[in-house]
Parts: sequence; structure tokens; C-alpha cells
Amino acid sequence: INLRGPRGVITSPNYPVQYENNAHCVWVITAMDSGKVSSLLFIFYYPFISQGKSITVTASQETITALVIKLAFEEFDLERGYDTLTVGDGGKIGDTRRVLYVLTGSSVPDLIVSLSSQMWLHLQSDDTIGSQGFKAVYEEIDRGGCGDPGVPAFGRRNGDRFLHGDVLTFSCQSAFELVGERSITCQHNNQWSGNKPSCVCKSAQHLFLFLFILYSFSVLFFLFLHYGVSLTFSLAFPLSLLLFF
Repeated sequence: INLRGPRGVITSPNYPVQYENNAHCVWVITAMDSGKVSSLLFIFYYPFISQGKSITVTASQETITALVIKLAFEEFDLERGYDTLTVGDGGKIGDTRRVLYVLTGSSVPDLIVSLSSQMWLHLQSDDTIGSQGFKAVYEEIDRGGCGDPGVPAFGRRNGDRFLHGDVLTFSCQSAFELVGERSITCQHNNQWSGNKPSCVCKSAQHLFLFLFILYSFSVLFFLFLHYGVSLTFSLAFPLSLLLFF
């Protein structure tokens, strides 16, 4: 399947139902244009005070910004070790020298960015057990960056630039701890130096208490809106529970 356009969705055959056995499917994503043209306008102003005159000169310059493909998975489930999705960068489909990743299993892959204006995907399954498959969104972005990796649930991110050399730092909310790299760097191969980390609850007890407090706040806010219950008195109990975090 050949795909073109600034943005689109790719799913495995029959998704979200199980894909077929012995599947061999290929998707080729190509940027609509090899590059996009942007214009810069320069204005020069030359005053001639002694003569009471001035001259304004304008000039324009066009620059070409190359485009690459960003691929972000929303769902991913292939039979581990037997069914694979190979992601490659331009060139001949199946060329091992152009392979970026070989994906399998049920973990949702992190962001993938091509090096060129073309990316291909090759799904291959065996003759036995199948799985749900995958769903991914592709998008054209400017070359020279790694794309937005997102923010982990219950986490925070310091940094909002995704160009070569930019660094992102992650942290987690109270009662959650960081699993993975605390900081990642956008490399010149358009890939982040590490995967986006995740924030996991420090213990089941903390998770239960955290959810209970959220529920308490929602109930009390409802009572305040509909029955005028005093928030000063009502919030005392859930706020006191925060001392346990």
C-alpha cells in the first residue's frame, strides 16, 4: 500500500480483529513533497537626511526544508517472537541496511522518525497463533528533529523543543516513581537516545489512597454545587490524607 499526505492512520489487516496467518503486508509512506519552500522577506531602509530623501529596498529568499516521516503507535500486539513488523527508512523494501526497528510482542513502541522522506513497514506473521495487530499514526515533520515523544501519565516534562541536540527531562507526581531514563537527547539519526519513561505507583497502598482522595474531592465538589456544603469543613478530611504521601 502506498501512502502519501501530511498525516494518516495505518492499521494491520482486520484491526481490531485478529490479523490472518501467513500475512505479508507492506506499507510505503512518502512525504507529499520532498521539501517545502518557505520565503523570507528582507527590508532595507537607507535614509538620506541631508537630501530629505530615503530609499527602501526589499529582497526575498526562498529556503527548502526537507520533510521526514514520524510514526507513533497507539496500539500494538503481535505474537511475540513469531510475528514481526519491520520498519525501514527509504531504499529498497526489505533491505536490512535500511531497517530501523524490528518490532514484536505487546509493548507499544516509542516514537519512530525516518531519516529520509520515505518510510516502509513490513508485517509478517507465521502459520499459527495471531493477535490483535497494531494501529499507528504517521505525520510529516521537518528534518532535523526527533518529534514529540509525549509526556508520561502522572508525569511532567521539562523541555518543549525536539531538534537535534535538545534534551528533555522527566519527573513524576507525588506517590509515583520514574521508571526509565530521566533525560533523553535528540540524536542526529532522528531518534531519541532513550525511550519515554513511565511513572508507576510506589505501592498499591499509595495507589488506593490516591484514587480515594480523587474520589473524595469529586464527591465533595458535587455536594458543594448542589447542596451548598461548606468546603472548608468538607475538605479537611481528604486534605489530611495527603500527609500520608
